[in-house]
Amino acid sequence: MPKTPSTKLKTLISQWIQPLNKNNTNFTTDGTTLFCQVCNKNIPCIKKSQLTQHIDTSSHQEALKRKLTTSKQLFLSESTSKKNVNEFYEDLCMSFVAANIPWYKLQNPQFRAFLEKYTGKHIPDESLLRKNYLSHCYNKTLSNIRNEIGDNNIWFAVDETTDINGRYVANLLVGILKSNNTCRSFLLSCKVLEKTNHSTVSRFVNDELKLLWPFGGNDEKVLLMLSDAAPYMVKTGQSLAVFYPNLIHVTCVAHMFNRIAERVRDMYPDVNKLISNIKKVFLKSPYHVQVYKEILPDIPLPPEPVLTRWGTWLEAAIFNCDNFQGLKKVIEELSGQNSPSQSILKCKTVFDLETVENDLIFIKTHFLVLVTFIKSLEKSNVSLFDSIDLIENTIGKLQKIPGENGNKIKIKIDQLQQKNQGLIILKNVAKVLNGNNEVQLIDNFSPAMITDLQYAPVTSVDVERSFSTYKNILTDRRTSMTPEHMEQNIVINCFQKYS
Repeated sequence: MPKTPSTKLKTLISQWIQPLNKNNTNFTTDGTTLFCQVCNKNIPCIKKSQLTQHIDTSSHQEALKRKLTTSKQLFLSESTSKKNVNEFYEDLCMSFVAANIPWYKLQNPQFRAFLEKYTGKHIPDESLLRKNYLSHCYNKTLSNIRNEIGDNNIWFAVDETTDINGRYVANLLVGILKSNNTCRSFLLSCKVLEKTNHSTVSRFVNDELKLLWPFGGNDEKVLLMLSDAAPYMVKTGQSLAVFYPNLIHVTCVAHMFNRIAERVRDMYPDVNKLISNIKKVFLKSPYHVQVYKEILPDIPLPPEPVLTRWGTWLEAAIFNCDNFQGLKKVIEELSGQNSPSQSILKCKTVFDLETVENDLIFIKTHFLVLVTFIKSLEKSNVSLFDSIDLIENTIGKLQKIPGENGNKIKIKIDQLQQKNQGLIILKNVAKVLNGNNEVQLIDNFSPAMITDLQYAPVTSVDVERSFSTYKNILTDRRTSMTPEHMEQNIVINCFQKYS
């Protein structure tokens, strides 16, 4: 059978780039697109002359020189810098960053005198540690991460947030995929992005993964990507699949089930109105809290749900169900006071509705499983088979919910599962790992790769935790920290915290 033009072109492109990738991976292709890893851009390549012209351009030559120089610096930085490193200063810098102690504390005379008295060492100025030792500690941490990862297959998780300064910040975590072995994740990079779209995030991931393997040649070892289900993240996964041929993109299962919880909130507007107004009643109101404690002395205050925190709205609904009569009594007492607030009056109006109590009972009966499930997903080092089994059991319970609202949940589950094609692949992998020999495996995956997915994660909770660390470091009293120093601080802090 004669080759098609596309097959011929794919063969020709592979032949053209083979000698150029002899020492380093400079060019990659998916058969239709040629990508220059050095210049980080696509190259139109129907004829070999187009590739030759690109190689001869000054921009490519300069980028190639920068790549070679950077690669050398990554491995020579430790040996060249050790000559001028004071070990005590280095340990002091590492300790302060690991414990998230601001360096300006060293300027406190009492604290400074204490350290000098009991260490017998001169305590350096904070600027000396920041300028001369922070980067050294950061490079040392990166070296430790490289040693931990080695040449193993890996997974990565990526997400972005907005910090206190209004900047778009992206975090990249990596972890080892290895059969019969669980492994912690590592925060590899934390960068400020100009904007958040599939192009900037793809470039961020591609550039930062090179920190692990500066000389390239390990693209086939990147097996799994975890992210939320935002459209630009889905497009990011599609873009990265060009560079990493074995990449499976899974959208976080915890995010997926939180979308179901959001659907529940939308189905019960009266309950949502009650929960939001109860939160307002006791927020920054000592008198209201006092009345509550007098009437319900042994019951804690109602939880304050935050929409961005998974499952907290359902927890509040279940609390209101368990303490419905007591809360109603508190609101009646407060509404009898002079000039009650609008939130109190709204709560009283909702409590007077006959349907609200029944709705709360239905929510607790059928959706308590969601709260328990989301908390279970937040655990680390769970095997893929156990994770998939937990997912299937939870979906099975949710699909048995009766009535019209039950049908709405079934439709939502089906929609979310169809969008998460990577999870469907992992479900098949879990079946094989459990002994099912009738499942068709991924074509380009070797048996060794399949076994390495034994402890593949299905959530991106670790990257969410890294943002909590980011907020603890970049407080409203440390907003002048540069993005470069912020990245160095958080990478060191996260590595030391979970060592």
